[in-house]
Amino acid sequence: MKYIFTLLLMSLLGCISQSANSTEVSIDFEEVNHFSYPLISESWLVLDTQKKIDSVYSIIHSQTQGSRLAPIPTMNEDESYLVFKPVLKNTNDIEIKKILLKNSILYIEVVEFSNPEILKLSRASPSVLVKLLTKVNVKNIIIKYQKNH
Repeated sequence: MKYIFTLLLMSLLGCISQSANSTEVSIDFEEVNHFSYPLISESWLVLDTQKKIDSVYSIIHSQTQGSRLAPIPTMNEDESYLVFKPVLKNTNDIEIKKILLKNSILYIEVVEFSNPEILKLSRASPSVLVKLLTKVNVKNIIIKYQKNH
């Protein structure tokens, strides 16, 4: 009887921990900037070390004209940075509406629009730099596109 009770208890705890892991968490964020040139070779990258942040900002600084360069953020244990390249077909920019984290997957809800400032520079999709106001462990990102009405 103890064996059956122990087995039942372990399976119940497994289900509870599994459902706790699948909760959806809203992530507060700040859009840092949209760049008309590539910052990374991948489709997305979490900047979780100072070396990665410095590498991205060296590209930004090399593309900056004039003497005023964007300040390089310092790695903070309570936040993360994310660079991603949305795939756009009929527009050239996005606005981020919401970012959610579920099971180490970051869901980014965006609205597409045509940005005349970026259109002057490039017809390609921008590289988007976002500051996540929470430390995240991400295995993948999924971008959910909404139509701009």
